[in-house]
Formats: sequence, structure tokens, C-alpha cells
Amino acid sequence: MVRKGLPRESSGVPGAPAPAVRPDPAAASSGAAASDSAPGEQAPASPAHRPATGRRQGLPRPAATASAGSAASASPAAAPAAPVAPEAQPSDEPGGATEVRRAATVAAPQTRPAPSSAARPGTAPAAPAPAAAKPGAGSVLKRAVLFAAALLVLCAAAVLGARWLITLEPVQDFLIRYPGETELPHGAPVGIPAWLGWQHFFNVFLMVLIIRSGWQVRTQRRPPAQWTPRWGRNPKKISLTLWFHQSLDVLWLVNGAVFVVLLAVTGHWTRVVPTSWEVFPNAASAALQYLSLDWPTENGWVNYNSLQVLAYFLTIFVAAPLAALTGYRMSAMWPARAAKLNRVYPIELARAIHFPVMLYFVAFIVVHVALVLSTGALRNLNHMYAGQDAVNWTGFWIMFVSLLVIAGAWFAARPVVLAPIASLFGKVGR
Repeated sequence: MVRKGLPRESSGVPGAPAPAVRPDPAAASSGAAASDSAPGEQAPASPAHRPATGRRQGLPRPAATASAGSAASASPAAAPAAPVAPEAQPSDEPGGATEVRRAATVAAPQTRPAPSSAARPGTAPAAPAPAAAKPGAGSVLKRAVLFAAALLVLCAAAVLGARWLITLEPVQDFLIRYPGETELPHGAPVGIPAWLGWQHFFNVFLMVLIIRSGWQVRTQRRPPAQWTPRWGRNPKKISLTLWFHQSLDVLWLVNGAVFVVLLAVTGHWTRVVPTSWEVFPNAASAALQYLSLDWPTENGWVNYNSLQVLAYFLTIFVAAPLAALTGYRMSAMWPARAAKLNRVYPIELARAIHFPVMLYFVAFIVVHVALVLSTGALRNLNHMYAGQDAVNWTGFWIMFVSLLVIAGAWFAARPVVLAPIASLFGKVGR
């Protein structure tokens, strides 16, 4: 309870009549306020009706303070402006100035609303920071359409440019001198044997799954399961997807080794390895003929054109070894404690090579399939799958069945199928 006396007057007669005020129940119930007032003096006016003079004001009543604070907290915008706390005057009463300062400190947060941009006139509210918008399906589709349109325009320009070039006399002389293929060495085999057709199927089967699992390894955030080998002192735990990818790599390497050995033993290497420097101008001639849509004569049963020879040689003897060496460097089979070897062949170099090599294989498959289907599909499919130089549907149906097998393996390569197989060679868990 705060002692409240009469207001001090800087001028005037003490005890001047004050305006009438309503009786306060809190003041009536308090005997301290009545005892502090002199006989014959009226009760002090409430802060809301007190005239604006230089008199020393007493503390606000608790009930008024609580109601003002609740009203201000309930509706800050509609609350009246808080009265400015009167300046504290020296007092001969015990704790008088201290009580005034304390009242101003306590009452200020309750009656004076915090300044905000919305309360100030002429100030617009601060807009929230825009969130980074993620590209939706519409934007991705739009980019794909723009890329396809740009690619179509470039292809059309290249075709028109090539057709204009072949009308020039020097270019025509070049095409006559280099028709697009070189002669094979004496005694080179003719035709495509059955083992080559099987090798072709196994290679396609493994390559499709290798590309799929490799892309999953690159983009997968949380692997479905972990696999730990049973051998080794400190076996390294890898994801189930990586185990599948590396297992396919091993089978692909075995199939490739058998393929290279058979090429060397049977003499079919002469069909895919350049044996003359004339292969390069003939490859340029074949590329120009393809680009002008006046394609060279296809006779893959006997001899490939020079562009095909270079493409097969690059795929078999350059891209495949690069994929194997870089894949081995990134695999768990690489010796982790070989410090000198790691400095000579860092893993960052292997990663920088491995992914572009995968993109090369994808591009090779797309172009290869497109040329097979557009340069005599039935005859070419018979060469690769039926082992015969004829135009019938035998090779097509064999190819169709092989595609069903590849598609079935694609959809079956899921954790529910891979986990039991992987558990035969190691431990599968989380």
C-alpha cells in the first residue's frame, strides 16, 4: 500500500478545493489513506481527472493500472495515449521520489505500446522475404521443349550446311577419293558368328542395368539397405545399390574379357581395329554423307565403314577400359591405405572421368540403335541376333524377346529382389 498525501503546489493556497471525484472502493477500504489526510481536507483527485499542473502526482491506483494494462494488451491500436510520467520532485516523505520513479518504470511497458511500422502513419508494413521458388514440372517441361527446339534447329542447320558442301567440286572430289571405308586385310573373316551375337546381347543387358544402377548411386540420398562383405579384416559397409552396380561391373568385365579374347583368336579384331591411316579421311567422308542424308552404302556383313570402325574401336578399347579403371578406383576393392598410389591416382580424377564415360556410352547406344533401325532394320537385326545375311523377321523377334528380358530385369532390380541375392555373398541390413 502506497502512502498518498496531498499534492504539493508550486503556487496558490494550500487546501484549495479540488474537483469532485467518485468514491473509490479501494480507497474507502484502506484506512491508511484516510489517516494520512488532514481533517477537513478532500481526497486527492484520480490521475485521469487531475488537472495538468506542476503538482507532484501520487502513484496510480492498482485497479486503474491493471485495467489500463489489460486494455492496452487487448487492443494496442485502440488504447489511448499513455500519460507521460510526471517529473519527480524532491520529497521530504520517506521513499517519495523513489516510489515515483518506480511507478513510471513499471507503468511504462503496460500503457505505452511498442512502436511498429504499422502504427506509424505513412509507413508500409515490411513485406516478408520471398522464399526461393523451386522449379516446378511446368518449368522443367518448358526447358525440355526449348532444348529440343534448339537441338532441332541445330540439326536442320547442320543438314543444310552439309548438303551445300557436297555440291562443291572440291568436296565431291574428296568423296570420290575417300568413299567412306577402307579395305580389310587379306584373310579377314566375313560375317558375324553366333558367339558375337550372344556377346552383343549380354553386353546390352549388362550395360542397361549398369547405367541404371550407376545413376541411382549418383542420385540416391538414402539407400534402401546396406551390404557388408564376409571377407577381409575390416570389411567396408556399402549400400545395396552400390553392391548391385559393382556386381554388374564384374560381370561386364568378364563378358568383355571373353569378347576381346574371341576377337583376337578368330581374327575379327581386323573389323573393328584401324589398320590404315586412311581410316580418318574415310571416317570424315562417311560423317559428311550421313549428315547430308545421302548415306553411304551399308554392308556390315562384310565390312564396316570407317566411322563405324572408329566408333567401335573407341568404345571397346578406350571407353570400356576407362570405365573399368575409374570404377575400380571408386570401389571398395581399392586399397585405402596405399598412400603413394592414392596420390598418383586420386579418387577425384576417377570421378571426373567416370561420369562422362557413362554419358558417352548412353550417346553411343542412342546413335547406334537409331542407325540400325534407319539403315535397313531387318537386315541389320539379322546380322546381330540371327547370324545371317538375309532380310526376314527372325532377327527382329529375337531382338524383341531380348528386350522383354532386359525390361523384366530392369523392373526386378529392386531391394526386395536384390537383398536375398546379396545376402548370399555378405550381410544385408540397415
